[in-house]
Amino acid sequence: QDFRQDFRDFKISDFKDFVCECTRFQGVADPSTMAERNAEGWKGFGLVKGIGIPAPTGKHVVGCVDLMHKLEGDSDGLLVRLFYPAHPTVREGDEYPYARLTPNRMYTKGLLEFFTFKFPGALSFLLYYLTDARQPAFYGAPLYGSSRADSESALPKNATMKCPVVVYSHGLSGMRTSGTTVCCDLASHGYAVASVEHRDRSCSISLKRVQKPGAAEGELVDEWVGYLRPDSEKDSFFDPQCLEDVPLRHEQVKTRSFDVKQVLKLLDILNDGGTVHNMLDEDGFDFGMFKGCLDLDKAAVMGHSFGGSATVMALSEEPRLKCGIAMDSWMVPFPDDLVAELSIKQPLLFINSYDWQWKENVQKILRVKESFNQHGSEKSLVTINESNHFNQVDVFFLLSRSTTRYVDIPVSRIDPLIACKVNLELIHAFYQRHLLKDPGYEQNVPILDGGDGCSEHVIYGTNIEIT
Repeated sequence: QDFRQDFRDFKISDFKDFVCECTRFQGVADPSTMAERNAEGWKGFGLVKGIGIPAPTGKHVVGCVDLMHKLEGDSDGLLVRLFYPAHPTVREGDEYPYARLTPNRMYTKGLLEFFTFKFPGALSFLLYYLTDARQPAFYGAPLYGSSRADSESALPKNATMKCPVVVYSHGLSGMRTSGTTVCCDLASHGYAVASVEHRDRSCSISLKRVQKPGAAEGELVDEWVGYLRPDSEKDSFFDPQCLEDVPLRHEQVKTRSFDVKQVLKLLDILNDGGTVHNMLDEDGFDFGMFKGCLDLDKAAVMGHSFGGSATVMALSEEPRLKCGIAMDSWMVPFPDDLVAELSIKQPLLFINSYDWQWKENVQKILRVKESFNQHGSEKSLVTINESNHFNQVDVFFLLSRSTTRYVDIPVSRIDPLIACKVNLELIHAFYQRHLLKDPGYEQNVPILDGGDGCSEHVIYGTNIEIT
C-alpha cells in the first residue's frame, strides 16, 4: 500500500481513499478572523475546488496572472505568477476563474517524481483532473483602480493605489504557486507579490518556452525541465543536512539571487508602462494596468527553505531591497567561509520551525545575525512552537493527516491554521515596521518583540541547543 516502495501491493480502493482525502473540503479559517467577504466567497467555491487553503485576511479581492518575459541576460525567460489587489467588483461566477494551484498536470507529475512515486505519469493524470486544487485568487482579474465595463460605482473616480512589492522565492521542489497562502494574503492587504519560478533545476519541474523546430520565428513550444537529482539522492530521498552537494546548491542559490534581481527589473518595466511579451501566449490581459501602480521604493524579498537562503543572498547583493523574511531557511547552500562574507545591511527576520532545524544550520543563521550588529540593523530570529517545515507553506491545507504518509511529510503537531495565523502575523508586523514604515509599529510590538501580549506560540530565539 505504500506506493513509494512497492506499487504491486497498491489497491484501487487505496487510491480511491487517497484521492478522496486529497479532494476533501477542509474549510477555511474562522471567518471572524478573516476579511468577511473574502472568507465567505472562497468558502462557497465548492467541495473539491475550495480544498482548504485559508481565505486571505485583507480587505482586497485578490487577482493573479502568469507572465514569462525574456529580459537581457536571461536566455530562458523569467517566469512569475503576479498576485495583486484586484478590482472589488470581481466575484465568483465572474469571467475570471479561481487560479489553478498546478497550472499544468506536468507539475503534478514532477512532484510525484521528486517524491519517487511509481508510475508518476498515470498518477499525475488522475490527480490533476480529479483534485482540481485552486488558489483564492481570480486569474486574469483587473487590478484595483482599473476600469471595467461592468463597473458603475464600485470605486471613486480615478481611485488608484501604489502597491509595495514583495518577491517570493519557493523552496526545493517548489514552483511559482508554492507559497499560495502567504502570497494571496499579502495581496489582499495591498501588496503586489511576484512569485518567481526558479530555473536552477531545483524545481520538481519547470516550464520553458523554446523555438519550435522548423517553424516561423517566434512560434514557441513547451519544454519541461526536471529536477536535477544529485548523486547523494540517487539511492535515497533528499537529506537537508547532506553536505556532499554544497557546490551545486551554492551555484543554485546564486542563480536564485539573480532571479530576484531580474524580477525587480521586470516590475520596473511594468511600473514604467513598458512593453512586455508574455511568452505563455495568453492573450487578453492588459499588463499596462500596472503602470504607476507599483511602489518599487518599497521592495522586499522573502522565501521558504531554499527560498530562505535565496532571500539572504539577494539581500546581500541587492540594495534596492529594503528588508527580507527567511522562513525556515536552509543554510547548507552557504559554505562556512561564505557566511562570514555576507554583508546584509537591511532588516531581516528569520522565522524558524520547531521540528526541522538542526545545530549547524542554526549556527549559520546566528552568524548571519551577527553581521547585522556590525551594521546597526535589527536582528531577529523567532521559532513557531511545535511547527514543522511544511507549516509555512500550503501542504497541510492540501493533504490531510492520512495522506501525508504517502509523501514522507511529518504530521503537524500544531494546528495548521494556528501556525498559519502566527506566521502571517509575524510577516505583516515586520513589513509594517520595516517596509511600510508604519509609525504605529515603531514602538514595542508583542508579536515581534515579545513581552506582554506576545504569542504563546512564538519562541523568541531558537529551541535548538547550540553549545
